[in-house]
Formats: sequence, C-alpha cells, structure tokens
Amino acid sequence: MFFSRKLIRRFLTTTGTFALALNVSTAIFAEESDTFSPLEQVFQAQVNSYYSVNGFYNFSANQGAQKDLSTINESIENLNSLIKSVESGIDEDAEVTAYGEVTDAWKTYQDVLKQNIEEVEKTGYPDLRLAGDMAVGNIRLNKSLASLYDTLLVTNKEKPEKIKELSRKTATNLALMMTKYSARTTSTVSQVYADGDSDTEVTIDSLASEFSAQLIELTSLVKDNEKALKLLDSAQTKWDFIKSSYINYNENRVNFIVNLYSKKIISDIDLAIAAI
Repeated sequence: MFFSRKLIRRFLTTTGTFALALNVSTAIFAEESDTFSPLEQVFQAQVNSYYSVNGFYNFSANQGAQKDLSTINESIENLNSLIKSVESGIDEDAEVTAYGEVTDAWKTYQDVLKQNIEEVEKTGYPDLRLAGDMAVGNIRLNKSLASLYDTLLVTNKEKPEKIKELSRKTATNLALMMTKYSARTTSTVSQVYADGDSDTEVTIDSLASEFSAQLIELTSLVKDNEKALKLLDSAQTKWDFIKSSYINYNENRVNFIVNLYSKKIISDIDLAIAAI
C-alpha cells in the first residue's frame, strides 16, 4: 500500500489530538477501573498488556523515544490498577487459582519488560535474549488473563450479553494483531512475537480475516442504535484503510499508521458498546 504525502500529513495532524485523548483517559483510568465488572477488568487488562509490549517494540525501533516510553508506562499503570481491582471480585477456589497465575505472570513480565527498557535506554538497541524473554512473558500473561476470564465466565451468575462478549473478542483480536505486526515491522532481530509453536501459531493475515468478520457481525447487531452504528461505521472505514497492511504484512511496512488506526478502532468499538 502506498500513501500520498497529503494523507501522511493528515495522519500526522491527528496524532497530537489522539495522544492527548489517550493521556486524559489514562489519567482517569485507575479511578474508573474500580467500577468495571471483573470480566471487564480482565478484558481491559488484556488490551493494556498488548499495548505495553507493542509500545516496547516501537520504543526500541525509535531508539528510546519518550512518547513510546509514555505509552508503555501508561499501560503498566493501567495493568497494575486493573489487576488489583479484579481481586475484590475473586472468591471461588477456581477464581483464586486463576488469579494467582495472573499475578505471578504479571510480576515476571513486568520485571523483564523493565529490563528491556533499561537496555534500550543504555545502548539504544534491544537485546536479543531479553526481547525473547519479554515476548514469552507477555504471551504467558495474556494466556493467564484469558484463563481467568474463562473461569469468571463459568463461575459468574451474570453472563455478558452476546454483543459485549463479541466486542471484547474483537478488540482483543485487533490488539494482538497490532502487537504481532509491530514485532515484525520494527524488530531489528530475528525473533517475532509468537508462542514458539509454528504449527499452532496464528498468522496476522488469518487474524485480519477473523477481525473483518467480527466487525461486520458487531455492526449488524447494533443496527438499531444510531450512535453505536455510527461509531462502528467509523471503525469500519479505518479498518478498510489499514486492512491490506495486515493481510500483506511482509510487504507493507507502515507501522505508525497501523498502530494509530488500530488503537482508534479499539476505542470506537469500546464507545459503541458503551452507547448501547
């Protein structure tokens, strides 16, 4: 995909406004996270986990840019708040076990993430071994969060509506896709963000196809809500613009634009479901 200079300028002018919105939302995030349901807290933790490692890939590629470090730190703060908040909704034995796995994984990942940040700040480049450990730690954290989410689905008496459950899966899918894309397009080393098993590894293009179907289904479910429909139509427009970069991820390297629009799409999805 080729972008005209006019389009690039348009994207650059939106960055400041978007960054300001992210900073404002982060400032009130810790306060709002206490009002989220346990399922919502775990979902938000998953998204912020992806944002943190995705932020590092950009941070390392940009030789320690402060804007990328801010993204990482905001995600860490959000994760700390969410993981602490969800504990108050944990009581069943299965939930306690699953939550313990989350806290263990979070501590391990947070430690190695900070080591990676220090390495880039010191040398300007990522360390191969540390970057690999970080990817493994983040994958473990997200698997433990997914396990906790599934456990809460079983033990909770109140089940989420189909549209809310689908919206969370859709947003998480895109956050994972963005992380995999950043790992491939910004990494100066051979490893990418993967679970280590080439037979089970989900590729970026297959995630993109799944996301396209999920977004269409979501839009169909909100067709009677004007505000939600408008937000998802906006998400679809953004997705149409970056979709080919995800599908042809080995050819189209436009990480900045893909990151910017992916985060905007996730925000659109969240706002659309909140409007219902």
